[in-house]
Amino acid sequence: MPLFINALEAAAHRLSVVPPMFDYFNALGLHALIAAARMGVFDALDERPSTGDELAATLGLDPSSTTMLLRALAGLGYLRIRRGRYRLTRVSRLWFTTGSATSLVAGLEFWERTACVVWPRLEKTVRDGSPATPFYELLENDPELSRSFQAWTAAVARRQAPATARAIPVPRGAGRVLDVGGGHGVFSMALLRRHPGLRATVLDLPRALDAAAEHPRLTLRAGSFLSDDLGGGYDVVLLFNIVHGLDDEAVAALLPRLAAALNPGGTIVVGDQFGDSVMPGRASRTLLGLLDLNYRVAAGGRVRGFAEVSRLLREAGFRRPRHRRPLRSVTTELAIAETRRR
Repeated sequence: MPLFINALEAAAHRLSVVPPMFDYFNALGLHALIAAARMGVFDALDERPSTGDELAATLGLDPSSTTMLLRALAGLGYLRIRRGRYRLTRVSRLWFTTGSATSLVAGLEFWERTACVVWPRLEKTVRDGSPATPFYELLENDPELSRSFQAWTAAVARRQAPATARAIPVPRGAGRVLDVGGGHGVFSMALLRRHPGLRATVLDLPRALDAAAEHPRLTLRAGSFLSDDLGGGYDVVLLFNIVHGLDDEAVAALLPRLAAALNPGGTIVVGDQFGDSVMPGRASRTLLGLLDLNYRVAAGGRVRGFAEVSRLLREAGFRRPRHRRPLRSVTTELAIAETRRR
């Protein structure tokens, strides 16, 4: 959660009364959050609200430093204090306790590695336009980083998947789903639970599939959706959080292949952030701009608008692209289109 500043603090920043340090302190906040999660602070406070000294005794930490950490987390909105004891907020209970279905704790290593390893190479990307690292190759060659990345994306997907599955129009009589780059398979699983007649295939790199859950109607297929044969006869194609990680040439090459893999009247669902439908507000616009830069430096991709995605879908042979924003899915919007019927 970012630092929130009041009008007086904002004025001091604009007038340069104080050095421009807020971005630096936001970076410190990330590391405070990661350290707290790793040390079990949120789990311990979930069991029992505590003072700094009490929590330090429970976890075997230094009392003074623990109190400082708790005070910082409270200022960031992850904790609240009542009668001298620190308690979880809804945000921290939902996302940073290990018992939560949407826990991000296992994904924090990816956050840290991206912030400390990938982003310091931003200057190279800005100078020559190339990504700082071959991102997907990096994940495939680093089991721990891949595990952390899939844990993070799966936690977010579990929050969004039920509403997303309700928003997907499955053709009547549909039987087969292709989940392109689906890794953990959470969106496929939600669709299978909603439609008992469906079977799904998740196509992704071998390391990514390690995170996928088992299901009798879910098939895991190791391979590259950029170069391997996609097969055919599918009724629904899911393309979630893939387009933003690809350059223009790769997107233009992939979409026609997906159209060819679908039956006539089949449905494609592109799940992503769209730059032309961002929520109002400076913070939302800035976040989207940082995501745009993040996708470029990490993978050579970028944020695209719904209008651009619609054009690309039409050029690939799809028809009637339309936009949906499912409930509880603010960060993943949908572009839905169909192949032509015979």
